[in-house]
Amino acid sequence: MSHDCKNIIVTGASRRLGLFLCEQFCAQGHHVFAITREPSEALQSLAGSASLTVLSVASYSQHDIAGVIEKIHSSADRIHGIVHNASVFTKNKHFNAEQFQLFFDIHMACPAQLNEGLRDLLFDESAPGVIVHMTDIYAENPSKEHVLYCASKAGLENMTKGFAKKFAPGVRVMSIQPGPIQFLGSHSEKEKQQVLAETLLDYEGGFLPVFQAINSIFDNAYLTGSCIKVDGGRALGGR
Repeated sequence: MSHDCKNIIVTGASRRLGLFLCEQFCAQGHHVFAITREPSEALQSLAGSASLTVLSVASYSQHDIAGVIEKIHSSADRIHGIVHNASVFTKNKHFNAEQFQLFFDIHMACPAQLNEGLRDLLFDESAPGVIVHMTDIYAENPSKEHVLYCASKAGLENMTKGFAKKFAPGVRVMSIQPGPIQFLGSHSEKEKQQVLAETLLDYEGGFLPVFQAINSIFDNAYLTGSCIKVDGGRALGGR
């Protein structure tokens, strides 16, 4: 990505991949609007030493996201990119309406509202803004233990194509499907080994390959409506 200063929005910015993306974008000289429900110490420290604005929300509800959109409009006359990273990943043994609503709000409603609400700041036919939806390889091959999570990620994957059509040619919209980039602390050693045994590149990828994929999306002006798998071959389901 060009190191000319860009305004980039990252949701779910406090920890893990979201925090890493904020750090990397800031290191490249960009200004980041970091949307988060619970600002971490690491994110607050970054905001104190880099070009980063923390936008705290109590939830990813329509009301709170509308407030964020208003703040961004008052702070910037152009947005060059949005990375929809915010996510919640939990199992569901049985249908739970509250849990499903949470998945829907974070994985679908919030991205849709931000996309629509910031379209005017993104749209530029000569230098299109870029939207990246972080989905999941489970969007195409769902896990029986995460049915509701997978359904909402599949919805976000579909929205990638829909918004690519709706916003062309002034905004490009892509998705990234990550695989085992970095395990959670709750993953047991047995679970880790099982996943890696079913991954062609049988090691954790880390967060950097996702950042590299995002950079490649920004750099390639002829990409829209497509998905990039950053999964080490996990979607192929083994060797």
